[in-house]
Amino acid sequence: MNLNELARNDRQNHTATKEEVRQALRGKIHIAVADDSSLLGTTADTAHLLFYEFSALITKLHAATSLAEVREAAAPFANVSTAFLAKVKAGEVKLPYKVKGQDVVLGEIEQRATAVAEVFESTTDDGED
Repeated sequence: MNLNELARNDRQNHTATKEEVRQALRGKIHIAVADDSSLLGTTADTAHLLFYEFSALITKLHAATSLAEVREAAAPFANVSTAFLAKVKAGEVKLPYKVKGQDVVLGEIEQRATAVAEVFESTTDDGED
């Protein structure tokens, strides 16, 4: 058996670690979907859209004094939401968190949020920027 055959056998018998799988998936996403900056841009756009529309809804709901005003508050984004949900239900739009699983995603959010918060908590401010 030569070195190439040994290497091939090693790869065939190798069980990928969770980190290796994660890195392979990220590579595929980078090639097939978009680069990191583009994905980050889409994520930022999503966050801004949601925060703006959520803020508008909350502001209107806070001022509402009747059911009609509550419905009116929800109206601007209702059509967009209905169309988006229909695309997801039909399989035209697929959401990564649904593929990964909600519990997995929530666990990642909790773990990363806690880790970042702990970094902030452990950092002392010496008054310099």
